[in-house]
Amino acid sequence: MQKAPLFRLTLFLLLASALFSPAAAETVDLTILHINDFHGNLLPKPGKEGKPATGGMARIAKMVAEEREKNPKGTILLSAGDMFQGTPISNLFRGRPVIETMNRMGFDAMTVGNHEFDWGMEAFQDLRKAASFPFLSANILDERGALLPGVKPYILIRKKGLKIAVIGITTPETHYATKPENLKGFRVAAVEKVLPGLIAKLRKEGAGPVVVLSHLGLDEDRELASKVEGIDLIVGGHSHTEVKTAVTVGATRIVQAGYYGQQLGVLAIAVDRESRRVVRCPEKRILRKVKAGPGDPVDAAVAAVIKTYDDQIREEFGRAVGETRVDLAKRPFESNLGNLVCDAMRWATGADVAVQNNGGIRTTLPRGTISLEQVFMLLPFDNNLMTMDLTGAQLVSILEQNARTDGMLQVSGLRVVYDLSAPEGSRVKELAVGGTPAEPSRTYRVTTNDFLAAGGDRFGVFREGRNAVIGDNVRDAFLEYLKKHSPVSPRTEGRIVVTP
Repeated sequence: MQKAPLFRLTLFLLLASALFSPAAAETVDLTILHINDFHGNLLPKPGKEGKPATGGMARIAKMVAEEREKNPKGTILLSAGDMFQGTPISNLFRGRPVIETMNRMGFDAMTVGNHEFDWGMEAFQDLRKAASFPFLSANILDERGALLPGVKPYILIRKKGLKIAVIGITTPETHYATKPENLKGFRVAAVEKVLPGLIAKLRKEGAGPVVVLSHLGLDEDRELASKVEGIDLIVGGHSHTEVKTAVTVGATRIVQAGYYGQQLGVLAIAVDRESRRVVRCPEKRILRKVKAGPGDPVDAAVAAVIKTYDDQIREEFGRAVGETRVDLAKRPFESNLGNLVCDAMRWATGADVAVQNNGGIRTTLPRGTISLEQVFMLLPFDNNLMTMDLTGAQLVSILEQNARTDGMLQVSGLRVVYDLSAPEGSRVKELAVGGTPAEPSRTYRVTTNDFLAAGGDRFGVFREGRNAVIGDNVRDAFLEYLKKHSPVSPRTEGRIVVTP
């Protein structure tokens, strides 16, 4: 009769022993908060059709504070780069408002993205010096192999007795994703040549877990995780991807929080104290949508910083500069918004052809009144028009490159037919300029922006152009076009035809 109670007592003691043993208790709970590709979006974005606004740094700051309260000694706040370029409130003050809000929020580190260099090296260094947190990049090196001045390859963050290693990595695309002269004298080394030795060194020194703060893009992060061992977590950026379910490659988890501050990444992990490796990581519910409706609280101090800068520009940038009768959208190959931008460029210069990269068109425009602020967010880069002579054969080379890049370019003044099933280098099947078949040896006057003219986005043929003349700012040309032609109603009209 005594066996059952004795058995139950023994089982209870065994379970209690398992639950409260040193091995079971020796895990550390950490919270990794992260954003990426913020692009200066300090202000919330108005919702469509009566829906509440989303985003805005004041709301993000409040959400960060709430998450810190849940794990005050184990929370880390990171940025995966491209924080500054993109909106009037950031651009006109060269990123200073963003740095001030990040300082108030207590960021632990930021990796260097390609757009951090858009205003040149001097502006980059001004931002770095103004930051109360480190800028990281282990793979931007000068000709002697030295790092960017003031930029660290990694930092060690001490939380709950652990030394968490955070290593910064920048995309090799930086050399052709910003104006080449902005990074003159430096190269971006391949990550697989930089990381293994660095990770081994940090592990030997007792660091762990190892977090790579990456501005490579999700596909490249997957490849990195498959090639380099010892990475516990990749906190990514560059590809503007909302990773709603953590990506697992081997022992590495990969996360990314979209773009423009619309999501806050919240990753609660458990780390084994002895091995210093991540033993628990949530697969889902790792993003928090940043809702900024009237009932959603904000950080008052951060809101005050933003208001100080916004008040200086609001009256000017809120004024109407044009009107569109249709929604203006962007997409690969031909779009009505791309057609409008390129038509404005060609109109401003009188060229035969205009070419603009999709990456330089940053947002969409809804039907109705167009404000100056919307135009600045549409065309945030301070690029100038460049007009040059190119032959028909050179135009074909540019368009062949476009076929390989899933339609980066928008055009005006020409019509091209692609066969994407054809071998690379022979996908342009028809090309007409001004309604007439293009002649390989004939010279055409072509307008583009100075980013592409310098070989940006790997379109190196533009550097072969002759008789180049610099013109107005692309944005100014677009504004003048709106002034003369509003209301506008551009459409897709078969400028770029793609066959399977």
